[in-house]
Amino acid sequence: MSEVCNMGDEIGGDFLCEVLREQQNFFETGGTRLLGERMKVLHGLLEGLGAREDDILEALSVDLGKPGLEGWLAEVYFLKAELKLVMKNLGKWMKPRRVGSPFFVMPARSEVRREPFGRVLVMGPWNYPLQLALSPVIGAVAAGNCVVLKPSEVTPETSRVLRELVEDVVGKEWVWVVEGGAEVGAALLRESFDFYFYTGGERVGRLVGEAAAREMVPCVLELGGKCPVIVDEEVDLSVVAKRVVVGKFFNAGQTCVAPDFVMVKDRLKVSFLDEIKKVVRESYGDGLDDLARLPNEGHWKRVMKLLPEDVEQLGNDDRAGLKMAPRWGAVSWEDAVMKEEVFGPFLPIVGYRDEDELWERLGGLNDPLAVYVFSKRAKFVDDVMSRVRSGSVCVNDVMKQAVNQRLPFGGVGKSGFGRYRGRASFEAFTYERGVMRRGFSLDPFAAKPPYGTMLERLRKLM
Repeated sequence: MSEVCNMGDEIGGDFLCEVLREQQNFFETGGTRLLGERMKVLHGLLEGLGAREDDILEALSVDLGKPGLEGWLAEVYFLKAELKLVMKNLGKWMKPRRVGSPFFVMPARSEVRREPFGRVLVMGPWNYPLQLALSPVIGAVAAGNCVVLKPSEVTPETSRVLRELVEDVVGKEWVWVVEGGAEVGAALLRESFDFYFYTGGERVGRLVGEAAAREMVPCVLELGGKCPVIVDEEVDLSVVAKRVVVGKFFNAGQTCVAPDFVMVKDRLKVSFLDEIKKVVRESYGDGLDDLARLPNEGHWKRVMKLLPEDVEQLGNDDRAGLKMAPRWGAVSWEDAVMKEEVFGPFLPIVGYRDEDELWERLGGLNDPLAVYVFSKRAKFVDDVMSRVRSGSVCVNDVMKQAVNQRLPFGGVGKSGFGRYRGRASFEAFTYERGVMRRGFSLDPFAAKPPYGTMLERLRKLM
């Protein structure tokens, strides 16, 4: 277990240290070990989500202007579905796994147990401030850990509702929500934890990784990257456009697995741009009611700085309300928008001449969280998966792999490492502990001096 406590006065001092000690004592006395105790917490979270649905949707609207449908689907329903999946299977996941034993230790019984790490720090982002904060907490609790959760200060109303929800259903010895800004996050990273979990950008991800390295403990980093959409020939461009538009502009493009840009054959680029325009007009009309907004002025300026001059947009921006009209357009690889993740409501489209250029361009990018490929050719799909490394792949759609909680979710390289969601969360927040049980019967293979001719006998026998 990590040591407690080095926290300064900047985020509460003595009280916070007292809670951290309480969590450590609770874990060491075995309070998190029993299936029934874990299930109580998970059931409480499920009931709390149901009781506060309207409060959550209102908070998401205040913080991010999220349409109710997007807030309910991606935040409330998603978490309730994950809780039900975990609760249904947790007893099975917790059972020790029997493995064989070599003959020279028999009689013996060997098994692998999944054990919790101890105290876990979870740091959540602002773009899905409920889902991406509470989902890892579900996994950490299911695995038998105590959790300190730091939600995003960018979404204060949602963080408040989240704190109240947790406080209503579980004690601080199990899960403790700490609100505050960057100084709070920095202070928590100076503390010692047994596991670190972070979702967000690369800069803070490095700080979390450094904290984990300092303590010589594991961490999971869920970061981001430019997730490409690769469009092959002989596909229905209207279907591709509909699916890409749905994924790109959901949450105003502020999704880590959103399609970042589209690669389409040069000769199909104009036709595809026409299809995108058609679908965007059908979807959003002349208003921005069904688009979320950007979180603050800083993010607005960042996205606007990335935009090339010659792009199309639907309707007018609401600058005061931080609602940016959906945009799309053809770009070149030299444009600023192709140098970093967009994370906003703009869809860049680039052409490629042939497969040689496709592989060359994609090979020059950092590994993304996801790759999306639209094709009717199995060989082309296989080539994409073998040549382009990514955290996940979805064929002939976008983002659907990320909503299947039976699939592990995570990145590779610059897009992060570690996996969670469903069973993968339970496994992420536990470690495998090998256990062997033996009796007191005679041990004919004991390597006990004096060795005499034992070496010759064992070499013949083994």
